Formats: sequence, structure tokens, C-alpha cells
Amino acid sequence: MTDLSNELQTKLDLTYPFEKRWSPEPGEPFEVADGVFWLRMPLPMALDHINLWLLRDGDGWVIVDSGYDHKLCKETWDRVFDQFLTRESVNRIIVTHFHPDHIGLAAWLAQGCECPVLISEGEFRHYHSITHRDPERHHAVVQTFVTEVGFEQKYADMYVGFFNSNDKPADSRVQESMCRFIKGGDAIIIGGREWQVVMGNGHSPEHSCLHCPDLNLMISGDQALPRISSNVSVYATNKHADPLGDWMDSCARLRDNIPADTLVLPAHQEPFIGIDIRMQQLIDEHDDQLDTLRHGLAQDTSANQARALLFERELNDVETIMATGETLSHINYLWHRGELVKTEIPDGETLYRNPA
Repeated sequence: MTDLSNELQTKLDLTYPFEKRWSPEPGEPFEVADGVFWLRMPLPMALDHINLWLLRDGDGWVIVDSGYDHKLCKETWDRVFDQFLTRESVNRIIVTHFHPDHIGLAAWLAQGCECPVLISEGEFRHYHSITHRDPERHHAVVQTFVTEVGFEQKYADMYVGFFNSNDKPADSRVQESMCRFIKGGDAIIIGGREWQVVMGNGHSPEHSCLHCPDLNLMISGDQALPRISSNVSVYATNKHADPLGDWMDSCARLRDNIPADTLVLPAHQEPFIGIDIRMQQLIDEHDDQLDTLRHGLAQDTSANQARALLFERELNDVETIMATGETLSHINYLWHRGELVKTEIPDGETLYRNPA
């Protein structure tokens, strides 16, 4: 039994060609494949890094993702431009999705390098809707959401502040005039090789991965991370949506359509091989969480109360907001499939129950 279990575990383990928990020094590009360089960028937050990718394109370069709009990241980029490549040699910037560690410095780079930003239209439209929303209307939407979820009132202003993305000067944001929109199935030629755009959904609206069959590798952004799960949440602005359903479908597509021996270049942690294994692990983890809710929602329960079923440890305020969004994505998944009923009580709170 032990030998069989060890053999099975070996088959389920991911392979790390550059070693698990190893990375190049921040700001020092490391070549992982012909013309593909791993740039570790520090982040001023708990998740203390993002992996960016530099692709040689003949005499030029393509940058994939940009880093956070922060002095630390700009200083790292300045060092890269001083020691490895020039701003003038960058001909395109590809942004996998709208989250600030990925798009944060895209406008700054595009202006400095005088080149376009390639991004999916779904990601850009969502980004634009956040950076151009009406503050008063957004406050009202958040207040309704906070009440429905069952949060204490203190979370209303905190929620607005945490998700506030329109406080940056307009010229530091990505503008539509900078963009060239890409879509799933597109082929981008870089360095004489074809990079296929593979779309994912759920973590963000229309997340672009880049698959290069010639090199047998894929830049996965946040769609495939080796040991952590990307946040899949419901927020005030998409409170009736089913992002977890989109995420599970995306995981299944990557599992089934990307060759198992592909080298995956993720936005966080280290490059790995075993996309089929990792995607199935993520699907299984979410299935377990869904089962927990199926059994745990035997009586009317708010999203705020249901969070404790999935997150047993003590959370700080920001973690509480994020964990509740994750809990809601699982609740909505079950509700969309008719497995939960919801009731709005007079004070505006929404309660969920498994009628089975």
C-alpha cells in the first residue's frame, strides 16, 4: 500500500525544472528557453513578487505584464533598462489581465517605450469601467451589497477604499488609444514563432495566456499557479455572476487542450510542468468547497456567516472582504444550478439554504 501510494503521489507531483522555491534575483532576467527570459519583479505587498516575461523579437523585445505602479517596481525596471535592454527596443507590451500587479505600469512602460499595449477587449473594458465609475453611484452599490452580504457597517467604506482604482492620474492609466485588442485563437508572431492566445475566465473577465507550441511552453498569468489558487470572487459589481463556473470551465479547457509536458510560466511562484495535474487539483479543491457548502447550508445563512464554513482561521479585515467574495462565488455557483434557494429578509440581508 505504501509503495503504491508513493508511486501515485509521484505521478501527481508537479515538476519544477528550475527547482522548487528558486527564482532569479529581482531585476536580473534569467533565460528559461530560447529567447524567453524570466524577470522577477518585487511587489510591496504580502504576495511579494510577480513573474514578468521578456520575449526576444529579432532585434527587439516584447514584455508580458508590467508590475505594480510603485516606486520599487519602477526602480527595478530602470535597472533592467540600464543593464539588459533599452526602452527603444521594446515594440509591444502584452497584459494578461487587468489586476494592478499585471497592468499597473503598462501605461508608464508604453509611454516610455513608445509602443502599444496588447490586451483582450474584455479585460480593458472592465478596467475602464472601474477607473471611470461614478464615486457616488459606486458608494450606493457597495452599501446595498454590504447589507445583502450581512457585513457590519464598518465594511462599507473599507470596501470602497480597498477596491478603489480610479484615484490615479488619468495619464498613468492605460487608454484605449494605446491598445491593440487580442482575442482567443489569435496568433502573435514573436521572434519568428507563433504564440497562440488562450483565454481563461473567472479570475478576471477575459484573461490571456500565451502558448508557444514550438517552444512547448505557456505563459499562464494567474490562470495556472503551481501551489496557490487564484482568487475567484463575487463583488458588488458582479453580485449575480457565476465566476466560479467560468473558472472551472477554464481549468478543464487548459487541462484538456494544453499538452501535459508543457513548461508553464506562471505569474507567481516558479515555472512548472504538469498543467493537467494542476488544473485537476484546482477543480477538485473547489468541488470539495462546494460540498462543504452543500452540507453546511441546511438552514438560512448569510454569505458573511457562510464564510466560516470555508475559512476557519481568523482573518483580518482585508482578508475577510476577499474571503467573503470567494465564498459568494461558491454560493452563486450552487444557486445558478438550482442547488440553493435565497431569501431577502426585510433588513436587506440575503440568506441562502440548501432545500434538499
